[in-house]
Amino acid sequence: MQEERGVIICNSWYACSHLKAKENTTALTHRDLDILTSLDRTPMTPRQLHVASQAYRQPFTDEALVRRRLGRLKDAGFTQSFSYSLVSDGRAPKYWKLTRSGYRLIYGADAILPGRRYFSEVSVGHHVHTHAIASLVAHLASSAKRHGIEMDQYARENSVKLQAGQSHVFPDGAFRLRHRRQSDRPYSFVLELDNGSERVRSNKDIESIERKIRTYDLHQSRYKREDPARYLVLFITTRSEQRLHRVLRECSRLIQNSDRTLFLGATLDRILQADPFAEPLLTSNNGLERTIIPKSALG
Repeated sequence: MQEERGVIICNSWYACSHLKAKENTTALTHRDLDILTSLDRTPMTPRQLHVASQAYRQPFTDEALVRRRLGRLKDAGFTQSFSYSLVSDGRAPKYWKLTRSGYRLIYGADAILPGRRYFSEVSVGHHVHTHAIASLVAHLASSAKRHGIEMDQYARENSVKLQAGQSHVFPDGAFRLRHRRQSDRPYSFVLELDNGSERVRSNKDIESIERKIRTYDLHQSRYKREDPARYLVLFITTRSEQRLHRVLRECSRLIQNSDRTLFLGATLDRILQADPFAEPLLTSNNGLERTIIPKSALG
């Protein structure tokens, strides 16, 4: 245990049941650590955190309470906020990120800090992309909790490199879904969040969807069916159903074993409007309508 900015800090998760400040009235709780963990995964707005909090042990009942708590964490030096340049009904929404102190609160004072980009403002060109990832992650986490499923081992955007032959990909995220009664059978995913900026098919374009499909196919094929490390690519597009179907047709054309499931795809709008654990909202590369994990795994 150590002290930082007048706040008593435990270096390990949930090591303290109640953390009290000496120099101000800030008292950090398990829910505060949940907030910081959500922001470690991806920047989030208060509205997105309100959704994500439904997976916390103590969910927020109101978005205003989220804003208030974020303000207290900011005063304590653990969070910071920036403004999105997005179309909205009123003021541009703010998104929140960890500070270096907030990161150390989770991982310990001796943790190696991520690069500067982790703590700095998101470039305007990535606002739509980052906001979409956060909406998806919040919705998946909250939906999973209703079925006794936990999202864990989350890896941030571009923090994982998958190498296959001479090619590689940096997914937009990676995570596992584990049922509390079947913790030895996790379901692993890598995330591809598509905004329509990449060409679907191109031999020259290094950022084409075709190149990613080939790389994922080669990389995933090294794992046997029951290997816990075997993953599916969760392909979510903010564009149209037509683009989604075009990408899935390209998967069918390129994947070496047409019977093997590699991609699960859906539009972001479709996913956010319903429960992907209860309804078959996703389409696989081999044409099956699926829930995100088999219903049999829900118990």
